[in-house]
Amino acid sequence: MSKKHRENSGSDQKAKRGHKQDVVARVSFLYFAFMLVGLGIAIRLISVQIASPAVKHNAQVLKDGVFRTETIEAHRGAILTRDGEPLAISSLRYNVEIDFKSDGIRKADSMLYIKNADSLSKLLALHFNSEDAAENRYKYLSAKEYFNILCKERTLAKNRAYKLFPRLVTIDEWNTMRNYPILNGNLGYVYFTRPEEQRLYPLDDVARQAIGRHTPITIETETETKEIGGKGIEYLFNEQLTGKDGSVKEQWIAHGFWARVDDDKNVMPVDGCDVITTIDAGIQRAADGYLREVLQQQNASFGVAIVMEVETGNLLALVNLGSGKERGGEYTERVENHAFKSSMMPGSTMKLATTMALLEIGDYELDTKVNTEHSTPKKGIKVGAATVYDTHDAGEGTDGNITLVDAFAHSSNVYYAKAVYQKWKDNPEEYTEFLADIGFGDYVGMEKYGEAEPYLPMAGTAEWNKDGSTSSRLPRMAYGYELTIPPIHMATFYNGVANDGRMVAPRLVDRIECDGTVLEVMPTVVLNKKMCSKRTLELLDSCLVAGTTRTSGKFRDLPTSFGCKTGTAQMWSTFTSIGTIDHKQMVNGIDKDDEYYYGSIVCVLPAENPKYTVYVGICKQKMYDGDPYYGILLAGPVANNIMTYIHANDPTLHAEVERAETPFSPVRIKAGDSGDVAEVSRKLSNSHTNEAKGMDWGKAKIDNEGNSTIAGLEFAEGKVPDVRGMGLSDALYLLESVGMSVTHSGYGSVRTQSIDPGKTITTNNSKIHLTLK
Repeated sequence: MSKKHRENSGSDQKAKRGHKQDVVARVSFLYFAFMLVGLGIAIRLISVQIASPAVKHNAQVLKDGVFRTETIEAHRGAILTRDGEPLAISSLRYNVEIDFKSDGIRKADSMLYIKNADSLSKLLALHFNSEDAAENRYKYLSAKEYFNILCKERTLAKNRAYKLFPRLVTIDEWNTMRNYPILNGNLGYVYFTRPEEQRLYPLDDVARQAIGRHTPITIETETETKEIGGKGIEYLFNEQLTGKDGSVKEQWIAHGFWARVDDDKNVMPVDGCDVITTIDAGIQRAADGYLREVLQQQNASFGVAIVMEVETGNLLALVNLGSGKERGGEYTERVENHAFKSSMMPGSTMKLATTMALLEIGDYELDTKVNTEHSTPKKGIKVGAATVYDTHDAGEGTDGNITLVDAFAHSSNVYYAKAVYQKWKDNPEEYTEFLADIGFGDYVGMEKYGEAEPYLPMAGTAEWNKDGSTSSRLPRMAYGYELTIPPIHMATFYNGVANDGRMVAPRLVDRIECDGTVLEVMPTVVLNKKMCSKRTLELLDSCLVAGTTRTSGKFRDLPTSFGCKTGTAQMWSTFTSIGTIDHKQMVNGIDKDDEYYYGSIVCVLPAENPKYTVYVGICKQKMYDGDPYYGILLAGPVANNIMTYIHANDPTLHAEVERAETPFSPVRIKAGDSGDVAEVSRKLSNSHTNEAKGMDWGKAKIDNEGNSTIAGLEFAEGKVPDVRGMGLSDALYLLESVGMSVTHSGYGSVRTQSIDPGKTITTNNSKIHLTLK
């Protein structure tokens, strides 16, 4: 190889090596470049996912748009009467929200939509009519107004959830309305149904103060806005009634549609428990109706009716009725719990406590006499520094000296004022401390329900002489002034006397149940194991029975014995009212000239071994001379009707029917349908023989030993049937079926018929007269 050729060959090899190195260098550069880019992308992805708030937010929005956690509300428990009737229950109700941005509404033919909207509007106006609006307290809309809403909202197309119904509807209502145009799906899926749980009160206004509410309410006045908290059973037992809400995970499927997803965190709700009260539904309704009627008749301001079970303290009825805007019109339970919260001077019902003091620590007997000096409303008697009047002359026909039992029966204020003042004027502490010992200075256990604190002035304290002195206060306390207590307190005191001196606290709730299982029973709380001696209690029973002698005329036809005491007191304390007149006077305060009176009565029945205590109180403003305001005239008729109802519905109060020494057997059994005659004979006769089997009509013959034989009756065609011994309905059927015209007189069974049986029926003898006896 020449030198030149070798040089050229070497140059080519160098050139090849240089080209290869260049390619490798470029590839290496690209490789490293791609690696750097990949690494950058990875770093960016990591930084975006971990560090970027914006990305985190967007990811969460996406996640929330697909999945959500939905709360499932627990069903609130029911409040029931002791016999199982619901006082408050929760039930699902429905509302419809129209989606005006839905494709079905937006793309619908205008004429088709208008036609459907017009039909729906008319149906809605018919369903949610003016009567329904007044009853459920919402604004009534006409068909035209519904139509304008449907057309306007479609034009705006901005509402995805427009509530169309003015109130929630029941499942039965919704099943009917689902057939209405637009709601029946003829435009597609254009609405959502929103189920909501609504608290219902099947007895409406009855016992609403006892039921109460668990949520606060806001009241706006001209001067202030204030929030009033919950009250009653709903509030006090809210935790047990509420239960525990659950939660579930749901996934979005389409607009308006979500499906539940299995998830470990899903929790099903636990429904609330039921509260079983001591209220007796029948007695509660009866007391409410009787009290409401008298309140309207008397144009009263408010009234209270309480029925307690003596042994347990169970409140079988608790009625609180206040006047609406106008006295004498509508009365409602939604004003105030006057039985617990309105503290008033009790008046003469306090005389039972004073009698207890006189007998127990005052050395008095039922025949201890005091001179009432023939006091009347026009003749006041000075007792200490107080001038005392009687409603009538309790000592009429005597020298004025009457016994303690007569003073109780006649409700003599003078007797009690004199007796207490003469006995304790030098040691008033003994009297007031006795009243405190039997509970008149303490609550009776209903504080959590809003029970008003009683006011009992105590002798020997600075307060005692603040508004008077022993000579003025002591005589007035004797007959129910100076101190104030709520009605529930006086009812509890009388109930304690009826319970052999064992005073128990009122019970409004008996137990808590869940699915029929009793979780908790409310205890019976004893306030005073022995209020006084057995001897005193027996004498007090005599006084209560004597109290009926003066009131018997107001308790006509009451079929059981009872004891009672009436009371009347002029009111000085204000009370809650929504009535126009009452509210104005309560704001300004009551004075003597306003003449508000509280008339009450307390009864225990039966007189022997009492089982029930009945308390009725009515507040009324005296408007003219002769306007009745005494307790016997206001509260007496209500108590009479309540006790009559209780007696009629409690078989234990009825006298036991003694069995006859010899079994009863009927003297005669009406003839008639043979099957009916046989059935009566079988049940009433000593024995019976049925010879009328297979025959339509029969007659029973009864022998001297009370055994009956049933013979069949056959009637020849065209002949006068023998209907003697039959009842009128069977006799009429037989005679008229053969074409006879019937007249009748008397009652019972047919004794004679004017045409003898078996005679041929002609046009001349088609009229027949039946005599029944």
